[in-house]
Amino acid sequence: MSFPTIAPITIDLHRFADENMHPEEYVRRALGDANEEGIRAFHKSLIESKYVVGGDLQRNVYRNYTEFVAISKEISNLDSDVLHLKGYLNELRTIWESFLASTNSSSEDSILPPRKRNELMTTDMQSVYRAQITALWENVEGSQRFIPSVQDRHIIRECVNFYELDPQTGTPRQAVHIFLLNNCILVATRKKRSMANRYKLVAEYCWNLEDTTMVDVKDSPAEKAQDKIGLFHAYRRIMDEDEDGQHDPINNGNSTKNITLNPIDQKWLVEFPDELEVLIAIREFENAVTVIERAKVIFSQYSVDSPVLREPKIFLQKYTDQLCEIISHDLGNILLTKLQFQRFVGWLLRLEKGEQAREVFLATRSLIIKKRIRQLIFEGDIQTYISELALVVFTLIRNTCEWYRDSFKQNNMASGNIYDVGFVMWVREQANVYATIYRRQVFNHSQLSCQVISDCFKSTIDQCAMLRKVGLDLKFLLEDLFLENVKETVRVYEKTNAEKAEKFAKSDTFAVVASQNLGNYILRNFSPW
Repeated sequence: MSFPTIAPITIDLHRFADENMHPEEYVRRALGDANEEGIRAFHKSLIESKYVVGGDLQRNVYRNYTEFVAISKEISNLDSDVLHLKGYLNELRTIWESFLASTNSSSEDSILPPRKRNELMTTDMQSVYRAQITALWENVEGSQRFIPSVQDRHIIRECVNFYELDPQTGTPRQAVHIFLLNNCILVATRKKRSMANRYKLVAEYCWNLEDTTMVDVKDSPAEKAQDKIGLFHAYRRIMDEDEDGQHDPINNGNSTKNITLNPIDQKWLVEFPDELEVLIAIREFENAVTVIERAKVIFSQYSVDSPVLREPKIFLQKYTDQLCEIISHDLGNILLTKLQFQRFVGWLLRLEKGEQAREVFLATRSLIIKKRIRQLIFEGDIQTYISELALVVFTLIRNTCEWYRDSFKQNNMASGNIYDVGFVMWVREQANVYATIYRRQVFNHSQLSCQVISDCFKSTIDQCAMLRKVGLDLKFLLEDLFLENVKETVRVYEKTNAEKAEKFAKSDTFAVVASQNLGNYILRNFSPW
């Protein structure tokens, strides 16, 4: 007799994606006539389908990760655009309200005073300036990095027929667009684009006008003299207005000198904060330290405190402190190997944070010594415990000396076997920690014999001798630390023996007898037998 076999239930994954799906109804229809084996098979199919769908979802996420990042950036940019649009609408509303207020200025019942014409003109000009800067951002790629939105910043003149010259040969290198603003000058180069547009403009350099000097050079055949003359006149007019409005030759005798940055350095200083932030985020500490060192070299080439260098210096200090904090946190890991420790210390030394590296390292080594001491088990034998304690403490001090000497020898903080004051103080602190535990275990036991005390001190001196290999000798320090305890132990021992002798003498009985050979009197023990 054969039982009819039930065909396995096929799971349609598209049904599960339907918003109108009812799970109870689906289960009732699918498992209405199924036996236990069929239900188990259906459950197994559901589990397998779950893993299949999860794997497909994960692969789709990996495949579309780039699109996700791009969309996130577009959303952030859209938020910024919406905020700008909101600002423009508020400004438009303000202008309209100002216009209405000015038209109704003749009304005597008006509570608010009428706005003056120059106030309306100022508001209108600010809107025009913002429109200019927005158009510049849209037409010149990368200009927003150099030209952020600042009040009263506007474009004075745009020059097209100019060429960038090779500083060594003086020959034209590439065509450029020059945008002269009221407080800076932006240079954009032409890059090839699609067939619809012949080229696009990409911002390359930007300098503050107070840090630049414009010099006339020989015209190239492609340049027009009137463009150059117009640029010179506009530049001179701006500089004259700044001198009249801001600089007083009588009261401002210590004015800052103008400097001209290398275009390559200028461009790199603008881009390095973003690069440094990314390197710190992905923990590329070696490259991050290299970037910071390069920035310091560039700053050292310009001794004058120029405004063009102030913002990069602020970013440099910010990310240097952030990087040092992360490296110091990693340096505090008690599980670091010697190579890892030397690498972290090397980065901090290159960042001129040697003192911070030393403090973090010594604090970490102190924690390690305390942890190793807590791991020791006292089983009743004081001599064995003190021997193990001395081995642990002085071995770790010796290893710390070796790590410190090998890592800080290039920093003028430690040279060869000569250690700085801070490190010597740390060694003394560890010796005091050992002495405290030694006193509590050895000298606080009244029944302890002098032989045990002597053996404990001998094991301490023997283990301390290993520090001589790294240029340290703590024997005299330990002798000074234990001197008062030894004296007190001797006094207590002397007092105890004197009391015992006196007690023995009082409990003993003796008689005085005479003898011709031994003198007038001799002492003789008396016994009744």
